[in-house]
Amino acid sequence: MNTLMRLCVGLLAFYAWPLFSQDIHFSQYYHAPQHINPALTAINPGDISFTGNYRSQWKSALDKPYTTAFVSADKKFYLRKKDNQLIGGGLMIYYDGAGNANLNVAQIGLSGSYAIAFDRENVVSFGLQATLSQRSFSLDRLSFDRQYIDGTFDPDAPTFESFQDMRSYFPSFGAGFNFHGKQYNKRTRLDIGAAAFNLNRPDQSFRDDVASRLPMRFTLYMTPTIQLAKHLDLALSGSAQFQGSYVEALGGGGLRIHVSLKRARELAFQLGAAYRFNSLGDAIIPGIEFQYSSFLVGFTYDINISEFQAATNRYGGPELAVRYLITHVKNLDQFRICRLF
Repeated sequence: MNTLMRLCVGLLAFYAWPLFSQDIHFSQYYHAPQHINPALTAINPGDISFTGNYRSQWKSALDKPYTTAFVSADKKFYLRKKDNQLIGGGLMIYYDGAGNANLNVAQIGLSGSYAIAFDRENVVSFGLQATLSQRSFSLDRLSFDRQYIDGTFDPDAPTFESFQDMRSYFPSFGAGFNFHGKQYNKRTRLDIGAAAFNLNRPDQSFRDDVASRLPMRFTLYMTPTIQLAKHLDLALSGSAQFQGSYVEALGGGGLRIHVSLKRARELAFQLGAAYRFNSLGDAIIPGIEFQYSSFLVGFTYDINISEFQAATNRYGGPELAVRYLITHVKNLDQFRICRLF
């Protein structure tokens, strides 16, 4: 475990260095586990967990900014007579809206994971995911060239644009793998994994005669946490996502101060920053995180440093993440190896 931890920390910079561009994303992707990998379903310290993420982007540059919301819940199901194994089940709902055309995607999905612990320090999990999405847009706030008559815009002029349907529905499937390791009786731990989404390359077109296949999305990530002292941790993260010609990568870290270590009254603060990479450099992302007992709140703000800064005045967008854990108290004879999460 120690050798693997050192290797993964050293690879964090390599994860993102050669990569560029971006797609819809969360800066705090590690607080949206089912979005990054179905194998992370129920891989957390609680028996039941609830998470929520909200992101607003480019409000200063657009009349109607990009907004993204994601909520999820998951639960552990322990297997009888198999103390080193568990099954995780999860539900997630996702909404993304963009621009004057109100182009949006609403998605609901189910995730499942199977985890096996080899000992108190090493757990491997596999996950599957199935989602159903609705994609839609509106013409109400759009203008077309044929509505400009002698240089004057006439909103009542015909557009001569026709659409068979302004809504489309499509299913999608994903799968992933995750390794979870930790040092026993310490806070040092690591998650590292990979996942693939849109395995069936669903057709998201609004027209019956033209196909618009959604490219597969591949994710790689690692989230090491290293205990430096009794009350101090170093939390690191690195991720890369690939979808068609789009590539984005993000790396960052922060210091987490544990003010109280009393059971059920744990109190911790974290300050840190991350950098999102594209061909020119995209955003610097300062962040703060607060955790008390089973509650966690994280806030980040993207500071745009790409060529788009001329329109955004460097403003990117705020992002809020929340998490709540429910942990059932077990009798001593019911404790399982898998409870190391």
